[in-house]
Amino acid sequence: MSVTDVLATGAEFAPVLIVLGSALLAFLLDVVGVRRLEAVGGVVVAGTGVAFLLVLADLGLGFLGPLRTIPAATVNAVPAAGASPLYAFTSFGLVFQALFLVAAFLVGLASLSRDSHEAGAPIFYGLLGLATVGMLLVAVASDLIFLLLAVEVTSLATYLLVGYTRRGARPLEAAMKFYIIGAASSTLSFFGASLLYGAYGTTNLYRIAAVAGGVGYPVLALLGYGFLIAGLAFKTTLVPFHAWAVDVYDGAPTDVSAFLAGGSKKVGVFAFFLVFLGPVLYVHPGAPGNPFSGGPIALGPIVQLTLAVLAVLTMTVGNVLALLQREMKRLLAYSSISQAGYILLGIAIGTSPALAGATFQALAHVLSKGAAFLVVAGVAGLGVGPLVDDWRGLGSRRPLTCAAFSLLLLSLAGVPLTIGFVSKFVLFSAAVEAQGYFVWLAVAGLLNSALSVFYYARILRAMYFEAPAGGDAGAPPLTSRLAAGGLGYGRAAAIAVATLAVVALGIYPQPVLGPIQAAATHFLGLGA
Repeated sequence: MSVTDVLATGAEFAPVLIVLGSALLAFLLDVVGVRRLEAVGGVVVAGTGVAFLLVLADLGLGFLGPLRTIPAATVNAVPAAGASPLYAFTSFGLVFQALFLVAAFLVGLASLSRDSHEAGAPIFYGLLGLATVGMLLVAVASDLIFLLLAVEVTSLATYLLVGYTRRGARPLEAAMKFYIIGAASSTLSFFGASLLYGAYGTTNLYRIAAVAGGVGYPVLALLGYGFLIAGLAFKTTLVPFHAWAVDVYDGAPTDVSAFLAGGSKKVGVFAFFLVFLGPVLYVHPGAPGNPFSGGPIALGPIVQLTLAVLAVLTMTVGNVLALLQREMKRLLAYSSISQAGYILLGIAIGTSPALAGATFQALAHVLSKGAAFLVVAGVAGLGVGPLVDDWRGLGSRRPLTCAAFSLLLLSLAGVPLTIGFVSKFVLFSAAVEAQGYFVWLAVAGLLNSALSVFYYARILRAMYFEAPAGGDAGAPPLTSRLAAGGLGYGRAAAIAVATLAVVALGIYPQPVLGPIQAAATHFLGLGA
């Protein structure tokens, strides 16, 4: 490889390198004694912001053209016959890179409102940057081993993030549970990848698609895909692999919960897209056969039905258990599980409109659920307790905060004029358009959306129609040393940006939805 090739490769990975450099600089500042939260946090937040602009430039956003780091001809390029690239740049992957960076930026910005001299601030921001690096690498993977190693980079950083404060038993317990379940998930995923290598002699997703079309899906491959579904289902919190998520989200610092729900979980979502769309759903062997005979067999319908069942189970179980919760973080955690079910519908349906709808749903979840957890963290800093009942009467004492929180909850419920409504409309419309049993998936999604309204309405009722716990509707406003209504400028800005985006994209989604639809079409055209 020539020097020019090395420099070109470095330029292509500029967003990754910038975020990695900011994370390492945060650790270095800690070593030299600069531990003020605003300093180390500002470095990482600035790094994610610059990386986000570069990704938008690579997606072809006009006025950012001079910042492009990837040649236009390289994006969505069809690999040469027989090639086995470790990574590939697709517009769909760049969309997810932008999504990951939005999640990291919002959480990093909001966390700037914490105590300036908080112990462990460099560790928090350094790990946040490293987790984001893993997420960015996942979005360009085209080989199973590369993909799973990138997932592990994110996983290891998030394990540590959950317990980074080392204060109290709950965060440490949550971190330990997260680590144990994550280790089991990784074991299943890598074992599945090894079985696929045994079946096809490669772990490259393009090559698997090419080879599978000729030799079919022998029993070894069926087992491999089964283990991969189980391993990635843990990462994505799909039922019945979801039980760990609620305890981890509840025990982790709330800003970390926002990142887990809004950001790192989407790594598993994108991995599902990569592993099961091109290499499985769009491979059609020439003749049917018995998987135990080693002959050709169309695995696509089997995988579609499996993912459809997982999607409906995840939506339903998440929403039903959310109805039973009395604690705010646990309610939002179960709600986050149900949202994963909606996203999985896009993979189960497997059409370009469904893929676009699932991706837009993922963006809606990043903005709505991530910001909702940030609101909960800010309100907890005002002295509000963990129960939903502790929010009674808060609408009169913190009107702007509760107004933003209400819009975020309405978006999660899929109410019109919010991004959540548009994303579900696109997704369910794609299910109806696909016909067959996919229509019933749309019906299941609609029923679950209606079910979610009940527990979101319970929160709204507590905030606006119930008196505070003491029965005094005229209770004094909650006080805090922080500016911006007690939230701090960083947290208030992050919540405001997310809330405005939720409403703006609910009213006029095309500037974002259009590129997502185009990226989904290119992605399915490439076959991986």
